[in-house]
Amino acid sequence: MTRKVFQTISHPGDSRRLAKEVVDYLAGYIADGDILHDLDIILTEACANVCRHAYGGEPGPLEVRLTVTPGAWIELEIVDWGRGFGSGVRFENPGPDAEGGRGLYIMRMLANDCQVKRRDRENVVFIHKDIGAALWKT
Repeated sequence: MTRKVFQTISHPGDSRRLAKEVVDYLAGYIADGDILHDLDIILTEACANVCRHAYGGEPGPLEVRLTVTPGAWIELEIVDWGRGFGSGVRFENPGPDAEGGRGLYIMRMLANDCQVKRRDRENVVFIHKDIGAALWKT
């Protein structure tokens, strides 16, 4: 098992670079391009949510905590110390006429597990993704 922490400020350009940095790191472990693409979408959505909602449009700390278990799975925690989600987090598709609200739904569809947690002063989006043994680099 390998653990690594990535950090930046919740600015759109910086958060996108952070998502790409994590995916580039994972490309050293995972051979399947489709899995890497799914992880890129998940990270981009989660980091964009921090930029839009956590700090009221102002920059603030953004962290991705990665756990890699080669041959089995990865876990991501996208963490901020901003406002949080409040109660009633829903992972449902908001419908075709909605102007937003699809990010959590998309993340849930691409992951095996997706949770939103409040831990002490941290807001955490937790992602678990099983990755078949044949999809890893040897």
